[in-house]
Amino acid sequence: MNKKLPMYKLIKEFILERINSGELKPDDRIPSEKELMETFHVSRITVRRALEELAIEGYVYKIQGIGAFVRKPAVSLLGDKLVGVLITPISDYLSMGILKGVESYLSRLGFHPVVQFCSDNIDDETSKLHLLVQMGVKGFIIMPHESSLVNEELRVLLNQKKPVVFVDRTVDGLKSYSVQSDNRKGAYDMVSHLVNVHECKKICFVSWEGLNISSVRDRYMGAMEAAKQHNVNLELMITNKKDLPTLTERLKNYDAVFACTDLIAAEILANLEVGGCKVPEDIKVVAFDDRPFARYIHPPLTTVKQMPEQMGEKAAALLLSIMRGENVKIWDHYVPVSPVYRRSCGCMEMEE
Repeated sequence: MNKKLPMYKLIKEFILERINSGELKPDDRIPSEKELMETFHVSRITVRRALEELAIEGYVYKIQGIGAFVRKPAVSLLGDKLVGVLITPISDYLSMGILKGVESYLSRLGFHPVVQFCSDNIDDETSKLHLLVQMGVKGFIIMPHESSLVNEELRVLLNQKKPVVFVDRTVDGLKSYSVQSDNRKGAYDMVSHLVNVHECKKICFVSWEGLNISSVRDRYMGAMEAAKQHNVNLELMITNKKDLPTLTERLKNYDAVFACTDLIAAEILANLEVGGCKVPEDIKVVAFDDRPFARYIHPPLTTVKQMPEQMGEKAAALLLSIMRGENVKIWDHYVPVSPVYRRSCGCMEMEE
């Protein structure tokens, strides 16, 4: 077993190895919470987190007051093997990673994703979702846009309590299960780095989307939490791509710019260079995503790395739990992120 894993993950790995080897068979009782606590020298909370994730991912089921047992393969529990996936275009690295994770998890259990790519155009999104409904898929993994708020096809699914999992983000006004990156912590850590390492006092947070998008809001709130804690100034700037060049002079008034995505950061870097502003000497620029181009642009971009494949796998596991009718009490699930420090903030390249 990997000793570098968190303890709850070590416990998960221990149980999964025994299931995969056949030592624990369907309906066998797994070690009790007390036994696992004594074996791994951990708290009950740690053990319960491991068991909760195993239950969500479909490996075990619980009987109140008795314990946890090995679940029969999900493929024997569900007749319909098709899962609808509505996601942004295939050229996007985040979408590709999520889709790869979804397909990998579903295929292991005999399910197949039916994928529809759509933009933030409401008519396109509605027609693609309607097509999935017409095909008879029983569960949906959806990457929503701001326009999803007025998508009546989606509202019908949610009102009917159909199995729906939002991935990467949610939109205020639409309630369902979700799997997202830990955007808040990632942004908190990045602003703390700007303050503690580079002594930034005035930071601008720039986004192309509003705070009604959960990923944008959580990144901004995490950044704001760090700014308040360190007693520095953080200002919010919501704009669009075509207006960014005209904002270059305003950005020069800050010590650092925190772009909500790598794509925004790339535009800002180009505009600052044209405007005669040196990065990182005159201003620091950081972002969120760690897209493949981030290490190759000039200067290499300091950013927060997301794990899209893990998001996809977790979204698929969560959806199958819901489709089985399990009582999943946690609505929002998060995947860890990690900072990648490069030249755009003044660091030599260093990945954590």
